[in-house]
Amino acid sequence: MDKKKLSSYITPFLLSCLIVTVTACSESGGSSSLDTLPIARGASGELLLVMDSALWQSELGDELRQTFLKAMPGLPQAEPYFSVRYIDPFKLNKVLRSAKNMLFVATLDNQSIAGKKMKSFFTQSSVDRIESDPNLYQFSKKNQFARGQEVLFLFGQSDEALIENLKDNRKEIRNHFHEIEIDRLQSNLYKANERRTINRTLLEKEGFYIRVPYGYEQVPKKNTEDFVWIRSLGDEVDKSVFVAYKEYTSEEAFKPENILDFREEMSKKYLADDSTVHMTIQSEIPIEFDTVNFNGKYAIEARGLWKLNNNSMGGPFLSYTFVDEESGRLYYIEGFIYSPGKQKRPFIREIEAILHTFRTASEMEKKQATS
Repeated sequence: MDKKKLSSYITPFLLSCLIVTVTACSESGGSSSLDTLPIARGASGELLLVMDSALWQSELGDELRQTFLKAMPGLPQAEPYFSVRYIDPFKLNKVLRSAKNMLFVATLDNQSIAGKKMKSFFTQSSVDRIESDPNLYQFSKKNQFARGQEVLFLFGQSDEALIENLKDNRKEIRNHFHEIEIDRLQSNLYKANERRTINRTLLEKEGFYIRVPYGYEQVPKKNTEDFVWIRSLGDEVDKSVFVAYKEYTSEEAFKPENILDFREEMSKKYLADDSTVHMTIQSEIPIEFDTVNFNGKYAIEARGLWKLNNNSMGGPFLSYTFVDEESGRLYYIEGFIYSPGKQKRPFIREIEAILHTFRTASEMEKKQATS
């Protein structure tokens, strides 16, 4: 079996055993109820990493840096997926244990003092399981030390074994925390008064649904039935989401050049002023395309940079192209931001969180029928 897929085939029995056997620091106090735990704290995109300092400076540490400190694609300046803060295992106090995202990394062959301290996070029965199954390398747990916390344990029999698993599953491991961040952002975005009137109008008149957060407005349409623009125009950050669609005719629509052609067509029509100024693509930096699962649909994700054709403005964008078989529509949905002089990662993640609330009319009907 492909090592990349092994983790998804771990049996429920093994997972239940790990839940029992993988434990936290002895200072955690055991099985505290959620009500007695502190609230998890930390900035969005921050990751607290606990491991032996010698391993952090070794090839294993380099592999972890390549996993979590990789530059997020499609941003004008290099910004990593996560802001990683290294913590020595002996300095992990109660305050640090309340971090929103925590990563523990240990290898069984590490006989240093710090290595033995890291192994104290596991019971002997869990160590025995790791020793007997070299393909077992990760386990996650929620609310380990604080409410709203996500903890991921990465482990191996040796540095070499863990490095191999990290290389084979780098994207999956990084996406574990990335998806947690998106879920948190969605929760925070829609705590305030959601623009439910806009949500309903889009479903009734456009045939799709997207959750519009408070602070976003629908831009008046320009006599079109194939384009919707939602915008939050702030003093420092301009955030936009738009949905464009047309009849789906063939798989050729998923070719990168055809996706960009459709985007260019829509932006010239609807993301333009009354003169010759319109939005286009910054061709100087290549756009990164990826095949993804978007809410259960095959989709092409694109991350890159946009600009006005007079070079007066620009910034990053994120888009998804997919088909709704029920309506026969090809959808192109995009979020883009303009935030000069600021970090872009938090805002592009917010855009991603909004885009992932998109549902077609048929999906909403099925949801309402089962609720």
